[in-house]
Amino acid sequence: MDCWLLTTNFDLAPTLSAVWALRREETSLELGPHRRGDGRGRVMNRVLTAVIAGTAIAVSVAISLAATAVGRQWLHGVDAVLLGERVMDTLARLRSDEDWATAQALRPGQNYAWLHAGGAPVRIAHALGDSGAVTANTLAAARRAYAAGFRLLEVDLVLERGELRCQHDPGPQGDLVKDGCTFDTLVGAVPPDVWLVLDIKTDFAAAGQYVVDRAMATGDARRIVFQLYRPEDVALFNRWQAHNQAPLPGPILTAYLAHRRIDHVAEQAARIGVQAFTLPLSRLPALSRRLSSGVVLVHPVHNCASWARALRRADGVYTVSSLRCSTPSSMKSP
Repeated sequence: MDCWLLTTNFDLAPTLSAVWALRREETSLELGPHRRGDGRGRVMNRVLTAVIAGTAIAVSVAISLAATAVGRQWLHGVDAVLLGERVMDTLARLRSDEDWATAQALRPGQNYAWLHAGGAPVRIAHALGDSGAVTANTLAAARRAYAAGFRLLEVDLVLERGELRCQHDPGPQGDLVKDGCTFDTLVGAVPPDVWLVLDIKTDFAAAGQYVVDRAMATGDARRIVFQLYRPEDVALFNRWQAHNQAPLPGPILTAYLAHRRIDHVAEQAARIGVQAFTLPLSRLPALSRRLSSGVVLVHPVHNCASWARALRRADGVYTVSSLRCSTPSSMKSP
């Protein structure tokens, strides 16, 4: 996770040298009534030295691991499983002012009927169903996903030079297939029983306003599902619904850009009236709270192993349209 991104180059040798220097001087330490020559004092000194050495080594190893992507992933896994992301949460509070308790409540009467179109479990076609392939975020991928039975299609959107393009990152797309997919062409290409789930990759306010203006002009606002990434995004969404009188359906609150611990975000999502909460699969072990009503969605799910792992605790997934896995019998409609 990003909060584990530490670039400090840490050398173990100076730390260990300092610890051993402290060990050599242990007889000169005073701990309360224990002084040099006192047997109990020497024992306490050794214990203190061992604790200092162990702490120094643990911190050194953690910083060394945090210098690599694999190490950060491992550290986050430990933090998520054992500590409920409390280390991550502490780092986030030190480094930013992110606080989901400040998020506005959604306007009353949010329409989450679109969730039923996703089935049970809820299935969302990730990157129009071809996530991870060179054909991701293409009109052809959307057609294949629809043919495979998907009615919720997630698309990555980048606003460049006045055009909202179907792509994951700004700039040149290298070997990725481009077939003219933009927000405008996509809305016109998919059947009317499809909902588009938007993953806005550039400026949320500018791209979101572009979407609202176009969707209101074409009458498609009712099938455009926004994903909200930061506490301030909720206020923008409320404004679009109120000022534009846009019949936008109830949004998804997604935690993939959130650095606070997942329980904090989930608790505040329930408070503000969100009924669809999305989080990365890697963060699912840290989730101990559930929405009081609504569903938990997980991404990415691109194979049957991650499908099974996700659906042990979640209600739906962002997946590829070609995936075929057995569904747990306990799953029920949202």
